[in-house]
Amino acid sequence: MSAQRKSGTGWIVVSAILLILAGASLLINGLWALHATNAIQNQTHDSLLFSQSNLDTWGWIYTIVGAVVLLAGFAVFWRVPWAVYVGLAAAMVGMVFAFFWLFTPYWPDALISILLNGVVIYGLGAYGLEGASA
Repeated sequence: MSAQRKSGTGWIVVSAILLILAGASLLINGLWALHATNAIQNQTHDSLLFSQSNLDTWGWIYTIVGAVVLLAGFAVFWRVPWAVYVGLAAAMVGMVFAFFWLFTPYWPDALISILLNGVVIYGLGAYGLEGASA
């Protein structure tokens, strides 16, 4: 069996690296929220969705989602089908959420996020499952 290069390898590598960075960022944010001091929690009192009193709920959500996206990012290098689907879902959700930030002072960050999520969606959508065994 000869080793042949699969098409779209560059797109897969870029998509995997972006997913790893996104997962690591979510994981770090989640761990930060889980270890936030009382002073920080008092600043966010009554401003958090689904959690009125502390950051623990969002900390766990970010930690779990971050770990899954991080693991999927590493698995995308081998074009594992579940990882490609997780990466596509994460990029689509990230892109939709970035649209909510377009009409705020943070619009440049939102545009960059939309662009990077689009790169992941294209890379995984076009080349992610090419030659993968289910």
